[in-house]
Amino acid sequence: MENINLTEIIKSINGKFTGGNPDISINKIGIDSRTVEKDSLFFAIKGKNLDGHDFIKDVVGKKVSAIIYSDDNIQINYSPYQPIFVKVQNTSIALEKVAKMYKNKFTDLKTIAITGSNGKTTTKEMLASILKQKAKTLNNQGNFNNRIGVPLTVFNLTYDTKYAVFELGTSEFGEIKTLTDIVTPDYAIITNIGSSHLEFFKNQENVLREKIQIIDGLNDNGVIALNIDNPYLKSIVNTISKKVVTFGFNPNANIYAKNIKLDIDNPTFDVFVNGIFETFEIPLKGKFNILNALGTIAVANDMGFSISEISEGLKTFFPPKMRMQSVKLDNGAIVINDAYNANPSSMKESISSLEQSYPNKDIILVLGDMLELGDNSDQYHIEIGEFINTLPSVNTVYLFGDKSKYMKDRILNKRTKYFDNRDLLLQDLKKDLKENSLVLFKASRGIKLDIIYDKLISREI
Repeated sequence: MENINLTEIIKSINGKFTGGNPDISINKIGIDSRTVEKDSLFFAIKGKNLDGHDFIKDVVGKKVSAIIYSDDNIQINYSPYQPIFVKVQNTSIALEKVAKMYKNKFTDLKTIAITGSNGKTTTKEMLASILKQKAKTLNNQGNFNNRIGVPLTVFNLTYDTKYAVFELGTSEFGEIKTLTDIVTPDYAIITNIGSSHLEFFKNQENVLREKIQIIDGLNDNGVIALNIDNPYLKSIVNTISKKVVTFGFNPNANIYAKNIKLDIDNPTFDVFVNGIFETFEIPLKGKFNILNALGTIAVANDMGFSISEISEGLKTFFPPKMRMQSVKLDNGAIVINDAYNANPSSMKESISSLEQSYPNKDIILVLGDMLELGDNSDQYHIEIGEFINTLPSVNTVYLFGDKSKYMKDRILNKRTKYFDNRDLLLQDLKKDLKENSLVLFKASRGIKLDIIYDKLISREI
Protein backbone atom coordinates (compact mmCIF):
# COMPACT_ATOMS: atom_id res chain seq x y z
CA MET A 1 0.00 0.00 0.00
CA GLU A 2 1.17 3.50 -0.82
CA ASN A 3 1.23 6.22 1.83
CA ILE A 4 -2.05 8.05 2.28
CA ASN A 5 -2.80 10.88 4.67
CA LEU A 6 -5.17 10.08 7.52
CA THR A 7 -6.85 13.47 7.08
CA GLU A 8 -7.80 12.46 3.53
CA ILE A 9 -9.20 9.18 4.81
CA ILE A 10 -11.28 10.92 7.48
CA LYS A 11 -12.68 13.30 4.88
CA SER A 12 -13.64 10.46 2.51
CA ILE A 13 -15.74 8.75 5.20
CA ASN A 14 -17.10 11.90 6.86
CA GLY A 15 -15.55 10.69 10.11
CA LYS A 16 -15.25 12.48 13.42
CA PHE A 17 -11.93 12.10 15.19
CA THR A 18 -11.32 12.42 18.89
CA GLY A 19 -8.14 14.43 18.90
CA GLY A 20 -4.47 14.15 18.24
CA ASN A 21 -2.78 14.94 14.95
CA PRO A 22 -4.52 13.35 11.94
CA ASP A 23 -1.81 14.67 9.60
CA ILE A 24 -0.01 11.34 9.56
CA SER A 25 0.68 8.82 6.81
CA ILE A 26 -1.03 5.45 6.68
CA ASN A 27 0.32 2.56 4.62
CA LYS A 28 -1.18 -0.43 6.42
CA ILE A 29 -4.83 -1.32 6.99
CA GLY A 30 -6.22 -4.16 9.05
CA ILE A 31 -9.51 -5.63 10.25
CA ASP A 32 -8.20 -8.60 12.26
CA SER A 33 -6.85 -7.89 15.74
CA ARG A 34 -4.68 -11.02 15.55
CA THR A 35 -2.72 -9.90 12.50
CA VAL A 36 -2.97 -6.11 12.50
CA GLU A 37 0.45 -4.44 12.55
CA LYS A 38 1.90 -1.48 14.43
CA ASP A 39 1.08 1.92 12.87
CA SER A 40 -1.87 0.46 10.95
CA LEU A 41 -5.32 1.91 10.49
CA PHE A 42 -7.73 -0.56 12.12
CA PHE A 43 -11.37 -0.88 11.05
CA ALA A 44 -13.61 -2.36 13.77
CA ILE A 45 -15.84 -4.39 11.44
CA LYS A 46 -19.04 -5.99 12.70
CA GLY A 47 -19.23 -9.47 11.18
CA LYS A 48 -21.73 -12.29 11.45
CA ASN A 49 -19.83 -13.99 14.24
CA LEU A 50 -17.36 -11.44 15.61
CA ASP A 51 -17.39 -7.70 16.27
CA GLY A 52 -14.11 -5.81 15.85
CA HIS A 53 -15.17 -3.40 18.58
CA ASP A 54 -14.66 -6.21 21.10
CA PHE A 55 -10.95 -6.29 20.26
CA ILE A 56 -10.12 -2.60 20.33
CA LYS A 57 -8.10 -2.94 23.53
CA ASP A 58 -5.98 -5.61 21.81
CA VAL A 59 -5.18 -3.42 18.81
CA VAL A 60 -4.37 -0.45 21.04
CA GLY A 61 -1.81 -2.74 22.67
CA LYS A 62 -0.30 -3.31 19.23
CA LYS A 63 0.11 0.46 18.83
CA VAL A 64 -2.01 1.00 15.76
CA SER A 65 -2.06 4.60 14.53
CA ALA A 66 -5.82 5.00 14.30
CA ILE A 67 -9.08 3.12 14.80
CA ILE A 68 -12.28 3.50 12.78
CA TYR A 69 -15.27 2.60 14.97
CA SER A 70 -19.04 3.06 15.11
CA ASP A 71 -20.26 1.97 18.57
CA ASP A 72 -20.95 4.66 21.17
CA ASN A 73 -20.24 2.47 24.18
CA ILE A 74 -16.55 1.77 23.81
CA GLN A 75 -13.49 3.05 25.61
CA ILE A 76 -11.59 5.59 23.50
CA ASN A 77 -9.11 6.90 26.05
CA TYR A 78 -5.96 4.90 26.79
CA SER A 79 -2.66 5.38 28.52
CA PRO A 80 0.25 5.43 27.96
CA TYR A 81 -0.40 4.84 24.24
CA GLN A 82 -3.30 6.71 22.65
CA PRO A 83 -4.23 6.10 18.99
CA ILE A 84 -6.53 8.42 17.06
CA PHE A 85 -10.18 7.31 17.15
CA VAL A 86 -12.46 8.12 14.21
CA LYS A 87 -16.20 7.58 14.55
CA VAL A 88 -18.41 6.70 11.59
CA GLN A 89 -21.95 5.40 11.19
CA ASN A 90 -20.92 2.08 9.61
CA THR A 91 -17.37 0.73 9.59
CA SER A 92 -17.95 -1.69 6.70
CA ILE A 93 -19.22 1.10 4.46
CA ALA A 94 -16.30 3.25 5.61
CA LEU A 95 -13.89 0.51 4.50
CA GLU A 96 -15.53 0.49 1.07
CA LYS A 97 -15.34 4.28 0.75
CA VAL A 98 -11.66 4.39 1.64
CA ALA A 99 -10.95 1.59 -0.84
CA LYS A 100 -12.75 3.49 -3.62
CA MET A 101 -10.87 6.68 -2.81
CA TYR A 102 -7.56 4.79 -2.80
CA LYS A 103 -8.32 2.96 -6.08
CA ASN A 104 -9.09 6.26 -7.82
CA LYS A 105 -5.50 7.40 -7.21
CA PHE A 106 -4.24 4.89 -9.79
CA THR A 107 -5.18 6.67 -13.00
CA ASP A 108 -2.87 4.62 -15.25
CA LEU A 109 -4.13 1.27 -13.96
CA LYS A 110 -6.07 -1.09 -16.27
CA THR A 111 -8.72 -2.92 -14.26
CA ILE A 112 -10.71 -6.04 -15.14
CA ALA A 113 -13.65 -7.31 -13.08
CA ILE A 114 -15.05 -10.82 -13.39
CA THR A 115 -18.35 -12.20 -12.15
CA GLY A 116 -20.68 -15.11 -12.94
CA SER A 117 -22.20 -18.14 -11.27
CA ASN A 118 -19.27 -20.44 -12.08
CA GLY A 119 -15.73 -20.09 -13.34
CA LYS A 120 -14.86 -16.70 -11.83
CA THR A 121 -11.72 -17.80 -10.02
CA THR A 122 -10.32 -19.88 -12.87
CA THR A 123 -10.93 -17.06 -15.35
CA LYS A 124 -9.28 -14.58 -12.98
CA GLU A 125 -6.19 -16.77 -12.61
CA MET A 126 -5.96 -17.36 -16.37
CA LEU A 127 -6.15 -13.66 -17.13
CA ALA A 128 -3.65 -12.72 -14.41
CA SER A 129 -1.24 -15.31 -15.82
CA ILE A 130 -1.36 -13.52 -19.17
CA LEU A 131 -1.15 -9.97 -17.86
CA LYS A 132 1.73 -10.50 -15.44
CA GLN A 133 4.00 -11.55 -18.31
CA LYS A 134 4.04 -7.91 -19.36
CA ALA A 135 3.79 -5.95 -16.09
CA LYS A 136 3.03 -6.11 -12.38
CA THR A 137 -0.48 -7.50 -11.88
CA LEU A 138 -2.68 -7.61 -8.79
CA ASN A 139 -5.53 -10.10 -8.35
CA ASN A 140 -7.57 -11.03 -5.30
CA GLN A 141 -6.58 -14.21 -3.50
CA GLY A 142 -8.77 -17.06 -2.29
CA ASN A 143 -12.31 -15.98 -1.46
CA PHE A 144 -11.47 -12.26 -1.19
CA ASN A 145 -14.28 -11.45 -3.62
CA ASN A 146 -16.84 -9.82 -1.30
CA ARG A 147 -17.45 -6.47 0.40
CA ILE A 148 -14.54 -7.10 2.78
CA GLY A 149 -12.14 -9.00 0.52
CA VAL A 150 -12.29 -6.67 -2.47
CA PRO A 151 -11.47 -3.50 -0.48
CA LEU A 152 -8.61 -5.27 1.29
CA THR A 153 -7.26 -6.36 -2.11
CA VAL A 154 -7.48 -2.79 -3.43
CA PHE A 155 -5.18 -1.66 -0.62
CA ASN A 156 -2.46 -3.90 -2.10
CA LEU A 157 -2.19 -1.63 -5.14
CA THR A 158 1.08 0.23 -5.60
CA TYR A 159 2.07 2.79 -8.19
CA ASP A 160 4.06 0.23 -10.19
CA THR A 161 0.97 -1.99 -10.60
CA LYS A 162 -0.10 -1.94 -14.24
CA TYR A 163 -3.04 -4.35 -14.19
CA ALA A 164 -5.60 -5.40 -11.58
CA VAL A 165 -7.98 -8.35 -11.93
CA PHE A 166 -10.85 -8.52 -9.46
CA GLU A 167 -13.20 -11.45 -8.98
CA LEU A 168 -16.54 -10.13 -7.75
CA GLY A 169 -18.89 -12.44 -5.85
CA THR A 170 -22.37 -11.80 -4.55
CA SER A 171 -24.89 -13.28 -2.16
CA GLU A 172 -27.37 -10.42 -2.01
CA PHE A 173 -28.86 -7.77 -4.24
CA GLY A 174 -26.66 -4.72 -4.66
CA GLU A 175 -23.34 -6.36 -3.85
CA ILE A 176 -22.06 -6.40 -7.46
CA LYS A 177 -23.01 -2.73 -7.82
CA THR A 178 -21.10 -1.85 -4.65
CA LEU A 179 -18.00 -3.81 -5.64
CA THR A 180 -18.00 -2.51 -9.21
CA ASP A 181 -18.26 1.03 -7.87
CA ILE A 182 -15.12 0.41 -5.82
CA VAL A 183 -12.95 -1.09 -8.57
CA THR A 184 -14.34 0.97 -11.55
CA PRO A 185 -13.29 -1.57 -14.21
CA ASP A 186 -12.15 -0.87 -17.76
CA TYR A 187 -13.13 -4.42 -18.76
CA ALA A 188 -15.58 -6.92 -17.34
CA ILE A 189 -16.38 -10.58 -17.95
CA ILE A 190 -19.59 -12.40 -17.05
CA THR A 191 -18.75 -16.11 -17.26
CA ASN A 192 -22.34 -17.44 -17.05
CA ILE A 193 -25.64 -17.24 -15.21
CA GLY A 194 -26.44 -20.39 -13.26
CA SER A 195 -28.10 -21.68 -10.12
CA SER A 196 -25.94 -20.02 -7.48
CA HIS A 197 -27.04 -18.43 -4.20
CA LEU A 198 -30.67 -19.25 -4.90
CA GLU A 199 -31.38 -19.19 -1.18
CA PHE A 200 -31.42 -15.43 -1.60
CA PHE A 201 -31.92 -14.79 -5.34
CA LYS A 202 -34.68 -17.43 -5.73
CA ASN A 203 -34.27 -17.85 -9.51
CA GLN A 204 -31.79 -17.34 -12.35
CA GLU A 205 -33.56 -14.23 -13.62
CA ASN A 206 -32.67 -12.55 -10.35
CA VAL A 207 -29.10 -13.85 -10.59
CA LEU A 208 -28.90 -12.20 -14.01
CA ARG A 209 -30.36 -8.96 -12.67
CA GLU A 210 -27.66 -8.85 -10.00
CA LYS A 211 -24.70 -9.89 -12.17
CA ILE A 212 -25.33 -7.38 -14.98
CA GLN A 213 -24.83 -4.53 -12.52
CA ILE A 214 -21.17 -4.96 -13.42
CA ILE A 215 -21.95 -3.50 -16.86
CA ASP A 216 -23.38 -0.26 -15.48
CA GLY A 217 -20.27 0.13 -13.34
CA LEU A 218 -17.86 0.00 -16.28
CA ASN A 219 -15.92 3.10 -17.22
CA ASP A 220 -17.45 5.14 -20.05
CA ASN A 221 -15.22 3.44 -22.63
CA GLY A 222 -15.45 0.06 -20.90
CA VAL A 223 -15.76 -3.31 -22.62
CA ILE A 224 -17.94 -6.22 -21.48
CA ALA A 225 -17.20 -9.84 -22.51
CA LEU A 226 -20.25 -12.14 -22.44
CA ASN A 227 -20.61 -15.90 -22.78
CA ILE A 228 -23.41 -16.21 -25.36
CA ASP A 229 -23.63 -19.97 -24.93
CA ASN A 230 -25.55 -18.98 -21.83
CA PRO A 231 -29.15 -18.12 -22.86
CA TYR A 232 -29.54 -15.49 -20.15
CA LEU A 233 -26.46 -13.58 -21.30
CA LYS A 234 -27.27 -14.04 -24.98
CA SER A 235 -30.64 -12.39 -24.37
CA ILE A 236 -29.11 -9.11 -23.20
CA VAL A 237 -26.41 -8.57 -25.84
CA ASN A 238 -28.48 -6.15 -27.93
CA THR A 239 -29.57 -4.14 -24.90
CA ILE A 240 -26.07 -2.99 -23.93
CA SER A 241 -24.80 0.42 -24.99
CA LYS A 242 -21.14 -0.25 -24.18
CA LYS A 243 -18.80 -2.27 -26.36
CA VAL A 244 -19.60 -6.00 -26.18
CA VAL A 245 -17.27 -8.87 -27.08
CA THR A 246 -19.02 -12.24 -27.16
CA PHE A 247 -17.43 -15.64 -26.64
CA GLY A 248 -18.52 -19.27 -26.55
CA PHE A 249 -18.75 -22.39 -28.69
CA ASN A 250 -21.44 -20.70 -30.74
CA PRO A 251 -19.91 -19.73 -34.13
CA ASN A 252 -21.88 -16.48 -34.00
CA ALA A 253 -19.68 -15.32 -31.12
CA ASN A 254 -16.84 -12.88 -31.76
CA ILE A 255 -14.45 -15.36 -30.12
CA TYR A 256 -15.39 -19.03 -30.48
CA ALA A 257 -13.75 -22.45 -30.28
CA LYS A 258 -13.86 -25.60 -32.39
CA ASN A 259 -11.76 -28.78 -32.81
CA ILE A 260 -11.75 -29.29 -29.05
CA LYS A 261 -9.58 -32.15 -27.78
CA LEU A 262 -10.33 -32.91 -24.15
CA ASP A 263 -8.91 -36.43 -23.82
CA ILE A 264 -5.26 -35.40 -23.61
CA ASP A 265 -3.22 -34.16 -20.66
CA ASN A 266 -3.45 -30.52 -21.72
CA PRO A 267 -6.68 -29.98 -23.70
CA THR A 268 -6.27 -28.08 -26.98
CA PHE A 269 -8.76 -26.10 -29.04
CA ASP A 270 -8.83 -23.81 -32.06
CA VAL A 271 -10.14 -20.30 -31.46
CA PHE A 272 -11.51 -17.90 -34.05
CA VAL A 273 -9.87 -14.61 -33.16
CA ASN A 274 -8.89 -11.63 -35.33
CA GLY A 275 -10.41 -13.31 -38.38
CA ILE A 276 -8.39 -16.55 -38.24
CA PHE A 277 -8.13 -19.70 -36.12
CA GLU A 278 -5.39 -20.00 -33.53
CA THR A 279 -4.61 -23.10 -31.43
CA PHE A 280 -4.45 -22.84 -27.63
CA GLU A 281 -3.95 -25.27 -24.77
CA ILE A 282 -4.70 -25.16 -21.05
CA PRO A 283 -3.45 -27.35 -18.18
CA LEU A 284 -6.97 -28.05 -16.94
CA LYS A 285 -9.61 -30.59 -17.94
CA GLY A 286 -13.25 -29.87 -18.67
CA LYS A 287 -15.07 -28.23 -21.56
CA PHE A 288 -16.36 -25.56 -19.17
CA ASN A 289 -12.76 -24.53 -18.50
CA ILE A 290 -12.31 -23.90 -22.21
CA LEU A 291 -15.23 -21.48 -21.93
CA ASN A 292 -13.34 -19.76 -19.12
CA ALA A 293 -10.31 -19.55 -21.39
CA LEU A 294 -12.41 -18.03 -24.18
CA GLY A 295 -13.55 -15.22 -21.90
CA THR A 296 -9.92 -14.63 -21.00
CA ILE A 297 -8.85 -14.60 -24.65
CA ALA A 298 -11.65 -12.16 -25.53
CA VAL A 299 -10.47 -9.58 -23.01
CA ALA A 300 -6.72 -10.05 -23.40
CA ASN A 301 -7.03 -9.76 -27.18
CA ASP A 302 -9.07 -6.56 -26.89
CA MET A 303 -6.44 -5.18 -24.52
CA GLY A 304 -3.83 -5.60 -27.24
CA PHE A 305 -1.98 -8.71 -26.07
CA SER A 306 -0.51 -10.81 -28.86
CA ILE A 307 -1.67 -14.34 -29.60
CA SER A 308 1.70 -15.70 -28.46
CA GLU A 309 1.43 -13.83 -25.15
CA ILE A 310 -2.11 -15.08 -24.57
CA SER A 311 -1.14 -18.62 -25.53
CA GLU A 312 1.85 -18.67 -23.18
CA GLY A 313 -0.16 -17.25 -20.30
CA LEU A 314 -2.88 -19.88 -20.68
CA LYS A 315 -0.40 -22.68 -21.09
CA THR A 316 1.50 -21.82 -17.92
CA PHE A 317 -1.21 -20.63 -15.56
CA PHE A 318 -1.50 -22.50 -12.27
CA PRO A 319 -5.00 -23.95 -11.73
CA PRO A 320 -6.65 -22.86 -8.45
CA LYS A 321 -6.75 -25.39 -5.66
CA MET A 322 -9.85 -27.59 -5.42
CA ARG A 323 -10.99 -26.77 -8.95
CA MET A 324 -10.56 -29.88 -11.10
CA GLN A 325 -7.33 -30.53 -9.19
CA SER A 326 -6.16 -34.00 -10.23
CA VAL A 327 -3.74 -36.52 -8.73
CA LYS A 328 -2.70 -39.92 -10.03
CA LEU A 329 -2.38 -42.48 -7.25
CA ASP A 330 0.30 -45.16 -7.06
CA ASN A 331 -2.12 -47.82 -8.32
CA GLY A 332 -2.98 -45.74 -11.42
CA ALA A 333 -6.33 -44.39 -10.25
CA ILE A 334 -7.00 -40.70 -10.98
CA VAL A 335 -8.60 -38.56 -8.27
CA ILE A 336 -10.07 -35.13 -9.01
CA ASN A 337 -10.91 -32.55 -6.36
CA ASP A 338 -13.54 -30.06 -7.57
CA ALA A 339 -15.06 -29.52 -4.13
CA TYR A 340 -14.42 -25.82 -3.65
CA ASN A 341 -18.04 -25.05 -4.39
CA ALA A 342 -21.11 -26.47 -6.08
CA ASN A 343 -24.49 -25.51 -7.48
CA PRO A 344 -26.72 -27.44 -9.91
CA SER A 345 -25.09 -26.04 -13.06
CA SER A 346 -21.48 -26.51 -11.90
CA MET A 347 -22.29 -29.99 -10.57
CA LYS A 348 -23.59 -31.09 -13.98
CA GLU A 349 -20.67 -29.48 -15.81
CA SER A 350 -18.06 -31.17 -13.64
CA ILE A 351 -19.66 -34.60 -13.92
CA SER A 352 -20.18 -34.25 -17.68
CA SER A 353 -16.57 -33.28 -18.19
CA LEU A 354 -15.38 -36.67 -16.94
CA GLU A 355 -16.74 -38.64 -19.91
CA GLN A 356 -15.37 -36.00 -22.30
CA SER A 357 -11.90 -35.84 -20.78
CA TYR A 358 -11.39 -39.41 -19.57
CA PRO A 359 -13.02 -41.86 -22.00
CA ASN A 360 -13.00 -45.54 -21.06
CA LYS A 361 -12.50 -44.83 -17.35
CA ASP A 362 -14.65 -46.36 -14.60
CA ILE A 363 -16.12 -43.27 -13.00
CA ILE A 364 -16.75 -43.03 -9.27
CA LEU A 365 -18.54 -39.95 -7.98
CA VAL A 366 -18.08 -38.70 -4.43
CA LEU A 367 -20.79 -36.05 -4.06
CA GLY A 368 -22.04 -33.91 -1.21
CA ASP A 369 -24.72 -31.32 -0.62
CA MET A 370 -25.10 -28.18 -2.71
CA LEU A 371 -25.74 -25.37 -0.24
CA GLU A 372 -27.57 -22.01 -0.41
CA LEU A 373 -30.21 -23.21 -2.87
CA GLY A 374 -33.25 -22.02 -0.93
CA ASP A 375 -36.73 -23.52 -0.97
CA ASN A 376 -36.12 -25.69 -4.05
CA SER A 377 -32.97 -27.30 -2.68
CA ASP A 378 -34.54 -30.78 -2.43
CA GLN A 379 -35.67 -30.64 -6.06
CA TYR A 380 -32.26 -29.54 -7.30
CA HIS A 381 -30.65 -32.53 -5.58
CA ILE A 382 -33.30 -34.83 -7.08
CA GLU A 383 -32.45 -33.47 -10.53
CA ILE A 384 -28.76 -34.26 -10.04
CA GLY A 385 -29.69 -37.84 -9.18
CA GLU A 386 -31.77 -38.10 -12.35
CA PHE A 387 -28.95 -36.55 -14.37
CA ILE A 388 -26.49 -39.17 -13.12
CA ASN A 389 -28.79 -41.88 -14.49
CA THR A 390 -28.08 -40.62 -18.02
CA LEU A 391 -24.32 -41.22 -17.76
CA PRO A 392 -23.32 -44.80 -18.66
CA SER A 393 -19.69 -44.40 -17.57
CA VAL A 394 -20.67 -43.69 -13.97
CA ASN A 395 -20.56 -46.98 -12.06
CA THR A 396 -20.51 -45.99 -8.41
CA VAL A 397 -21.79 -42.99 -6.46
CA TYR A 398 -20.74 -42.12 -2.90
CA LEU A 399 -22.95 -39.56 -1.15
CA PHE A 400 -22.38 -37.43 1.93
CA GLY A 401 -24.65 -34.83 3.54
CA ASP A 402 -28.30 -34.46 4.45
CA LYS A 403 -29.50 -33.18 1.08
CA SER A 404 -27.60 -35.79 -0.92
CA LYS A 405 -30.17 -38.34 0.29
CA TYR A 406 -32.48 -36.82 -2.30
CA MET A 407 -29.95 -37.73 -4.99
CA LYS A 408 -29.76 -41.29 -3.69
CA ASP A 409 -33.50 -41.81 -4.03
CA ARG A 410 -33.36 -41.03 -7.76
CA ILE A 411 -30.14 -42.79 -8.80
CA LEU A 412 -31.03 -46.07 -10.50
CA ASN A 413 -28.92 -48.97 -11.78
CA LYS A 414 -25.73 -47.64 -10.15
CA ARG A 415 -23.90 -48.74 -7.04
CA THR A 416 -24.97 -45.99 -4.67
CA LYS A 417 -23.69 -45.64 -1.12
CA TYR A 418 -24.68 -43.05 1.45
CA PHE A 419 -22.48 -42.09 4.43
CA ASP A 420 -22.79 -39.73 7.36
CA ASN A 421 -19.20 -40.32 8.46
CA ARG A 422 -16.22 -39.17 6.37
CA ASP A 423 -13.79 -41.80 7.68
CA LEU A 424 -16.19 -44.63 6.86
CA LEU A 425 -16.68 -43.22 3.36
CA LEU A 426 -12.91 -43.06 2.86
CA GLN A 427 -12.45 -46.60 4.13
CA ASP A 428 -15.03 -47.96 1.70
CA LEU A 429 -13.81 -45.83 -1.21
CA LYS A 430 -10.27 -47.12 -0.95
CA LYS A 431 -11.54 -50.67 -1.48
CA ASP A 432 -13.21 -49.59 -4.74
CA LEU A 433 -10.19 -47.94 -6.35
CA LYS A 434 -8.64 -49.84 -9.23
CA GLU A 435 -6.11 -48.94 -11.91
CA ASN A 436 -8.84 -47.76 -14.27
CA SER A 437 -10.79 -45.79 -11.67
CA LEU A 438 -11.54 -42.09 -12.00
CA VAL A 439 -12.88 -40.41 -8.84
CA LEU A 440 -14.52 -36.98 -8.71
CA PHE A 441 -15.08 -35.10 -5.44
CA LYS A 442 -17.78 -32.43 -5.81
CA ALA A 443 -19.83 -30.53 -3.21
CA SER A 444 -20.24 -27.11 -1.68
CA ARG A 445 -17.23 -25.96 0.32
CA GLY A 446 -19.12 -26.20 3.61
CA ILE A 447 -19.48 -29.98 3.24
CA LYS A 448 -15.68 -30.30 3.47
CA LEU A 449 -15.19 -33.20 1.09
CA ASP A 450 -11.61 -31.97 0.73
CA ILE A 451 -10.91 -33.60 4.10
CA ILE A 452 -11.59 -37.01 2.53
CA TYR A 453 -9.65 -36.11 -0.61
CA ASP A 454 -6.58 -34.99 1.34
CA LYS A 455 -6.55 -38.17 3.41
CA LEU A 456 -6.94 -40.31 0.32
CA ILE A 457 -4.05 -38.80 -1.64
CA SER A 458 -1.77 -38.62 1.41
CA ARG A 459 -2.07 -42.37 1.89
CA GLU A 460 -1.76 -43.44 -1.70
CA ILE A 461 -2.79 -47.03 -2.28
